[in-house]
Amino acid sequence: MSIRKIIDWAIQDQKSEMKGNIASPFYQYQDYAGSWVWACDVDLGGGEDNILRSVPVASNNRDVVYAEQGKGVSLSRMGSGKWAITGLSKSLNSTVRMTVVSFEDDVFQISSSRMVGNIIRPLSYGELCTLIAPYGYGVLPYGLQGKFDPDGNLIGILES
Repeated sequence: MSIRKIIDWAIQDQKSEMKGNIASPFYQYQDYAGSWVWACDVDLGGGEDNILRSVPVASNNRDVVYAEQGKGVSLSRMGSGKWAITGLSKSLNSTVRMTVVSFEDDVFQISSSRMVGNIIRPLSYGELCTLIAPYGYGVLPYGLQGKFDPDGNLIGILES
């Protein structure tokens, strides 16, 4: 293990706020104290399967549970070290527009512009019927979550 990796972990542990996207419908679950709380799964982006499961909603932000899937949310670290959803975010963490610019003789030219990242949303009926066997109608439940690229191509199915 390198010193660089240890320093990166220490910096990551000191983070107190993050942004993510709602990756599942909201549901209620019973926490370790026996209370029923609203929670959902949150995708942190980063190009990998970087999904936090069962992230509770802070008690003063119950209106967040009406947010649609894929919306950006703000996460804050609680005293116990766990993350909680504290509100909606103004930016999405998982999609970024990249613009390639070239400079020649004090003149700049935009070469290309494209979206990169992932979008998580439920699969539609049409997408369910076009999946290759053994998937499709009857095998997969309605409301199943899929990960898509910015062009709308299915990357993968998220386990529920």
